Order: sequence, then structure tokens, then C-alpha cells
Amino acid sequence: MKEVHARIQEACKDKLERNRRRGIINRPVRAMVAGIPNVGKSTFINSFAGKACAKTGNKPGVTKGKQWIRLNKNVELLDTPGILWPKFEDQTIGLHLAWIGSIKDELLNKEELAWELSAELMRQYPGILAGRYDLEEQTDTAAFFRQLALNRNCLKKGGEPDDERAAALLLEEFRSGKLGGITIEAPPAESKGS
Repeated sequence: MKEVHARIQEACKDKLERNRRRGIINRPVRAMVAGIPNVGKSTFINSFAGKACAKTGNKPGVTKGKQWIRLNKNVELLDTPGILWPKFEDQTIGLHLAWIGSIKDELLNKEELAWELSAELMRQYPGILAGRYDLEEQTDTAAFFRQLALNRNCLKKGGEPDDERAAALLLEEFRSGKLGGITIEAPPAESKGS
């Protein structure tokens, strides 16, 4: 946090010097914290402030409006609601943002989302789901969700597997990091000519 504060002061040194020459002293630097929903903007501000100034939650849309938070006599930060592009050119970007909870679940089909996530995890991280949930290794999403629902007691009346509850469980555990360190996007491979 000390480094962030130092960088703010460095970025604004010309403005601070101009204010000092005009006789304006003790005017705090005002900065805005912006980013996609549910990435920790308010948590960052609270950590920076050393106290709970901004409301936080593990879902998008907790910050409803803009709020200025004075960190000290030198810095004020504007907490803002998350922002997203109006349209994604690549639907994979939207899918990844939905997996991490940056798009409200109410706007999505959670079962389809979880099925896509499980298929990707089976492809990129073989064994991670079987290890976490103490299941047989699967390459078939339907078989995995059936096993998960039975293993975690996600059942409907009559003992039938409840795919909806199993899907919600998988998404929550992925988002909270209970599945371990997972990277869903890799940087582009460098070409050999560069």
C-alpha cells in the first residue's frame, strides 16, 4: 500500500507543485478506482484505508453508486460500480467473466455456465475435480454432475440428482478458490521471430 501511495504522489507531482505555487495546500489528490465487477475494487480501497469504508461482497453489483472515501489528508479515492463492455466481440471473454462472477448470475443460466466450466477444468486441469470432490475421474460433464450431486447430497425429492444445486456448488467453490490455483486464460504464446 505504501508503494501505491508513492505512485499516486509521483503521478500527481506536477499538479501538487502547481497547487503549491498557487498557495493551495492540503488539497488531497482525487483518484478513481475503476474496473470490471467483482474484482475487489472496494476491498482494495478498504485495505488502503485500513478500515471498512466501502461495502464489499462476493458478487457483482454490491457498489451501487459512486462514493468518495478520504484515505488521509493527501488522497481521496472514488469507489465506483463495476463497468463492462456493452458487447463482447469474443464470447469466450463473456464466459470467463461469468465464471469468476463479474456478470450477475441472475442474467445467466447457472447450469449451462457450470457445465461449460467443468468441461474446461476437465480439459485444462485433469483430475482437479475428481480430487476436490473425491470422485472418479470423468471426461463427461453429465456423468461428473451426476456424481457430484450424489456425493454432495444435492438431491431432489425422490433422491434424483439436482443438477441446479450441483452447478451452484461448483461455481461457488471455483469463485471462492476452493478448487485451488486455476488460470482460465494464458498469455499469448510469443512468436519465435520476436
